[in-house]
Amino acid sequence: MHFGDPWQWARALPIPAFADRALYVLYSHLWFVLLAGIVVVAAWLDDASKRQRYFLSLTVVVIVLGVIVRLAASSAGPIFYDRMFESDRFEDLMTSLKASNAGPDILLIADYLYSSYTTHKASIGTGISAMPSFHVAIAVLNALFLWSLNRWAGLIAWIYAGLILFGSIYFGWHYATDGYLAIVATVMIWRYSGRWVGQSWPNGARGALIPDRPRDLSCVSKRQAGHSTAVRQEPR
Repeated sequence: MHFGDPWQWARALPIPAFADRALYVLYSHLWFVLLAGIVVVAAWLDDASKRQRYFLSLTVVVIVLGVIVRLAASSAGPIFYDRMFESDRFEDLMTSLKASNAGPDILLIADYLYSSYTTHKASIGTGISAMPSFHVAIAVLNALFLWSLNRWAGLIAWIYAGLILFGSIYFGWHYATDGYLAIVATVMIWRYSGRWVGQSWPNGARGALIPDRPRDLSCVSKRQAGHSTAVRQEPR
């Protein structure tokens, strides 16, 4: 699909040390801050339909993508592959990480996660299953939500989601397909959550689920009565 391993294309780019460090901060630190911040924004949102849509989508993403799918499709990302399967397939990736600015910090996190996996000490933020990318899924969900509120905020959020997808490959946490699945699944969840709460996506689906009630039943009755009278007075 990519004419080679995506991580090789990513690591081959001439990324300076400061950008390497910045991408690490965006991926490993800012992601958590943004998630918490957007949850607060959504909780205080006046628009009930958008608030409900976000939290419904977030709940489904966490349960379905973050738990069910990750358990069903359990797989180790490139950064864990060699130590799990006693292979040297990603030896060049590990060498590249060790030589980069943020790589040693990434490897420290990987060691912590792998130790939690091997010692069966589960805690918040641990786990090494790569399929799908939960980082990408949350970034995409937040981008969809912010786009529904403000186009400029949404544009920035989409750029950030793109950087998270790139970082997931660049740092070896995920295969490219992990991110692609996360994007497709999250967009579908957002779409059907919008239908569930009766919000438009893109042109509205509330009418399909909850038909509009007549504004004035007496007016409807009068119109129907008038129609009946007209039919009876029609000459044969």
